Amino acid sequence: MGDTIKIITVMQQKGGVGKTTIAVHLATQIKELFPKLKVALADADPQKSATVWLNNGAADSGVSVHQVASDVEGKRLMDELSSIDADLVVVDLPPAIAAISMRAVLYADLILVPVGASALDIEAARHAVDLCKEAIGLDPSKKFLLIPNRVQMNTAAGRELRDVLDKWGPVSKATLCLRVAYADAVMHGIGINSFAPGSPAYQEIGQLAEEVIQMLDLRL
Repeated sequence: MGDTIKIITVMQQKGGVGKTTIAVHLATQIKELFPKLKVALADADPQKSATVWLNNGAADSGVSVHQVASDVEGKRLMDELSSIDADLVVVDLPPAIAAISMRAVLYADLILVPVGASALDIEAARHAVDLCKEAIGLDPSKKFLLIPNRVQMNTAAGRELRDVLDKWGPVSKATLCLRVAYADAVMHGIGINSFAPGSPAYQEIGQLAEEVIQMLDLRL
């Protein structure tokens, strides 16, 4: 895997840190930047939030959605991802570092770890970082990126988050702030690129998308 299809896995142990939000907004933003690129979202979360989000949208995002890992453990995940007709697949995982997360990390070219500024979010991220480093130890071609997410820059914790993460590994240049627009886009079933183009939220996701594109060397 990786020669004909690029895999991005969005992972965190703790729920509520914005995995699905990042997965959907990133997929739709990359599709906007590369209209001819076949972009897919693989929904491995039993709650199927990403599937509901994109399938119920008023507008076609251009991102195909595929439910995977119905067995919860992801024993057929590699075959499921390989069978998707796409150039890029973004995998949205359930919370907790379980068998499905370990498999998804092993199959990924790039692992994204969103981290909030709370002590609980930061502590939970340690386990995800350990798993990323273990996977990279097995395959040095893999990359991972820590993403400051749901950040409130007017708080001390928000301002200090990047310094904490810098000690663990590569941190995205983009900081995703706590913005109502991200949640409102969910309600409309579309990405931020369609819901609020030009907004601060759009600019943040756009910056993250550009970083991901460079890291994966995405081309048409």
